[in-house]
Amino acid sequence: MSVAERAQKLRSLVQMLADSAEVVIKEWELEEQTSNIGSTPEVPLPSPVLFEARRIFEGACGMGVDLIQDPYLRLSVISGSFFDSRALRIAAEVRVADVLDQADPKEGMSIGDISSQVGIAAQHLTRILRCLCAIHIFEEVKENFYANNATSRVLVRNEGLRCWLMIFNNEVFTAADKLPAVLLAGKENSPWQEAYGVSTDFWQWLDEQVPGPDGTLVPRPERAIWTEGMWGFGLEKVQAAGVLFDYPWASLGSSTIVDVGAGTRGVSLGLAEKFPDLRFILQDRPFIIREAEEVWASELPEALSTGRVRFMTQDFFEGQPVQGADVYIMRHILHDWSDDECVKILTHLRKAMGPNSIILNIDNVMQSTAGSSFLKAAPPPLPPNYGCAHSQSNHHDLYMYSMFNGAERTVEQFDALAARAGLKVTKVWECRSLSSITEMRLAD
Repeated sequence: MSVAERAQKLRSLVQMLADSAEVVIKEWELEEQTSNIGSTPEVPLPSPVLFEARRIFEGACGMGVDLIQDPYLRLSVISGSFFDSRALRIAAEVRVADVLDQADPKEGMSIGDISSQVGIAAQHLTRILRCLCAIHIFEEVKENFYANNATSRVLVRNEGLRCWLMIFNNEVFTAADKLPAVLLAGKENSPWQEAYGVSTDFWQWLDEQVPGPDGTLVPRPERAIWTEGMWGFGLEKVQAAGVLFDYPWASLGSSTIVDVGAGTRGVSLGLAEKFPDLRFILQDRPFIIREAEEVWASELPEALSTGRVRFMTQDFFEGQPVQGADVYIMRHILHDWSDDECVKILTHLRKAMGPNSIILNIDNVMQSTAGSSFLKAAPPPLPPNYGCAHSQSNHHDLYMYSMFNGAERTVEQFDALAARAGLKVTKVWECRSLSSITEMRLAD
């Protein structure tokens, strides 16, 4: 690339940053006016305008850094960035944000006082906090005095978010460490199986009973973290926050929705609260269904008393017993499994579908830097997938492979799976979150 070409690209990116920044500022001002009249959003979901401006700004920042940073330094920084993740994991585990919530934001708390409360030696804790302050998580207000900032403040007494961060730094981190060895050796085991030396899949391992302190069998302790972090927080607040709002659920009227592999809450609980005409059949393994019944009885008892929700023990690798339902939903199911296993799941659903039935698959929808005819493309000079703003989806794809031999998929890959099962992709509903909704119908 010539100097003139680089200069033109940099100027375009700077203008893009300026324009999107103004949009963000206007949206902030609108949010402030709304909060001043006592209205608060149901979930921390940006407006469509703010969502678009954010990803343009983030993509332009990433592309600008790539353009101006020395390439040797850039590669070195990326290579060492896993220390940021480990530092965040440590801060989350010992609840540094909770401790700093006691401090005056302008004065901060001394490293000695923080150290005495979290149980990490001051000289080592300083390393952790300065690493995080450099990427704008926590703030060193003066030397060796720390305070929460806008980012770290969301961690305060937020057990769901804390567990969500722990998940990515426990089993997932251990599995990712084996990623090079598995790929280079062409092994069929997932990196997680290689790391833990087991042949069972992760879900079987997570469900195992293990000896407790008194020798009796108790649930594996990791399960509590996954329940709170993944199912109680991450799927709703991070992965699929936009799903409840960015699909025309009201148009389904009084349809029956079969939630395949529903979990304890699933997307159905939120839908049942917002759309009282919809009816639901939740399917999962026996002990998950027992937990789900307790959750719904506590959080939405009306749905049980009126019969709007039914619970059914079901393995999605076996025949689907509910024939001809209006809608079959899968939320974060297919990304846990290999292509062949996904085809088995979809085939069972296809055999149960009526002529007007639809499948709504809720998963991350990948987009390469080459773009997709199904999805919105970013404005140039950004790549069609918004570049850096899409990186979390790519990270999650490697996460799914490392843990489960699964994958996040492009629309074209979903369509190929659908075709093998006698289905076709008919529409993609892009949502204001990592996950979107891919609609499938019977193939002609």
